[in-house]
Amino acid sequence: MPDIFISPEEAKIEPQNVPQEQSGIPATPPKTEAQKSEVHGHSHSRWSAFSLYPDDIDFETKASKEQIILMLRQHPVVNLRWIVTSIFLLSGPTLLNLFGVFTLLPEGFSLVITLSWYLVTSAYAIEGFLDWYFNVYFITDQRIVDVDFYNLINKRVSNAEIEKIEDVSYTTGGVIRTLLNYGDVFIQTAAEVSEFDFYAVPNPERAVKILDDLRSKV
Repeated sequence: MPDIFISPEEAKIEPQNVPQEQSGIPATPPKTEAQKSEVHGHSHSRWSAFSLYPDDIDFETKASKEQIILMLRQHPVVNLRWIVTSIFLLSGPTLLNLFGVFTLLPEGFSLVITLSWYLVTSAYAIEGFLDWYFNVYFITDQRIVDVDFYNLINKRVSNAEIEKIEDVSYTTGGVIRTLLNYGDVFIQTAAEVSEFDFYAVPNPERAVKILDDLRSKV
């Protein structure tokens, strides 16, 4: 009697210890890094520093049929500098008050100085976050795009087609970079912008492999 409680996966019987050439099954070519990445699905987080096939992400010059394969930002650890500095600055008025500095000022000046101090500190923290969030590197199926964010009204967008990439390399160094697996990716091109530098990005080796796979298809 046939067993009706067997899963479709278990029902498939694979030939055991038979080479693919002898079994008549054509050998399957190894998957490229881009194909492996596609199997793993899409990245849904807008905050990610390494997003494969990101959802709902776009940029101004993106073509209608152009697909974003990888979106990169600097590793989140680079934010520690402005975060620690902001925390230290926030404690400034409290320290000044403890040392009695405000008692030497005319009445009302302490409030103005405190509010101004917090305003400048908030502006510094916001600028640090925006600088990390909007400085983005894109790898699409057609080109690479480097978005350099300077402030809310100034930015620079550079791009080069995949076929114009001549060389791709990466570097990692130091204990922190090795432990957290991030580094710099350097791209040489024959485009108007001859050098693209992706600084402090996570998993630089995988990013380079994806670029090499795209170049091999051109």
